[in-house]
Amino acid sequence: MVFDLYKEGKAVIKYTSGSFLNPEAVLSRDISVAFVGSLSSKSTSILDATSATGIRGIRYFLETPSKSITFLDINKDAFKSLKKNISFNKVKSKSFQDSIQEFANTTDKKFEMIDLDPFGGVTPYIYDLMKVSRSGTCLMVTATDAAVLCGADFRACVRLYDAKPMHNEICQEVGLRLLIGYVARVAAQFSFGVEVLCSFSYLHYMRVFLRLHHGSKNASSSIKMLGYVHYCNKCLYRGTESAVLPRINTCKLCGSLMDVSGKVWLGNLNDYDILKSIRETMADSNTYDSKSLEFIDGLSDEVDIPLFYSVARITKNMGIGSISTTKLIGLLKAHGFSASRTHLSKYGIKTNASLDEIKACVKTLSKGI
Repeated sequence: MVFDLYKEGKAVIKYTSGSFLNPEAVLSRDISVAFVGSLSSKSTSILDATSATGIRGIRYFLETPSKSITFLDINKDAFKSLKKNISFNKVKSKSFQDSIQEFANTTDKKFEMIDLDPFGGVTPYIYDLMKVSRSGTCLMVTATDAAVLCGADFRACVRLYDAKPMHNEICQEVGLRLLIGYVARVAAQFSFGVEVLCSFSYLHYMRVFLRLHHGSKNASSSIKMLGYVHYCNKCLYRGTESAVLPRINTCKLCGSLMDVSGKVWLGNLNDYDILKSIRETMADSNTYDSKSLEFIDGLSDEVDIPLFYSVARITKNMGIGSISTTKLIGLLKAHGFSASRTHLSKYGIKTNASLDEIKACVKTLSKGI
């Protein structure tokens, strides 16, 4: 069999046309390696729960302090490829050809870090991964069914995530919050609360980094951070509601019936100290892609409050021409508000200004005042 070689970070991966290896996910892997590198020690135990070619776990071994990696993959061909790559990169580790469910129900080991990067959604795996977690475990989760979380397949989202999505210009953020909300609900069943350390949406996937904290009080605190997003299609007002069941159904600005999504995570999406650590780890090495460092810089500058606004959507709603997103952010800051771009949308902004205040600034810019 003829193999091609793929180099990323310090890893060299042998792969064939049938191997599951996505070069476009290098940003996700770069951030993950830097995350693990900034938080791990030599003895930190890591489970690469969906190993495929093994590129993530191999990079963890080669580029972070941790030397305790466990590889897991159920696919026979993928497992053969995995074993070859582990040997080729001289990685000392344990590997199992098991499903996550089989492994979690036959081991007593608890891991300090768990990486889940499956093909598709995460819902078949989160429950069982809680069984190999303990208090303090960092859970790194990738959902490649972003279209489902963004409402393109409404029924699938309700069926899989037990939540109602939103299919509009803010669906990326709502989808990310739906994903975190789902993990938080499952974690609570095991008396784990969740602490969100880092999260982002990129290309076709969403990635979240969570730390689990055991105890009924921690679990209850996380559940209290769940609620609903409300959105008015007429005037573009949006807001959140922390509640067991949604009570708000009409827009407080124009009185129209609003769209509702949930349950979603209403807390922070990133921890700035963690982002700083990730950035510093990246900056101290030449193994990371420059785009990954640039992305973390943008994420670090992002105002972390729900929910973002699309400048293009607002100007269209107001019936005026396009304006500069940069100038709008500058004007909002000049008026004393927090404001920034968001990685979730090319024309999106995050700000603590109200919709009326944003529209007033948009009107000022449109008149050239």
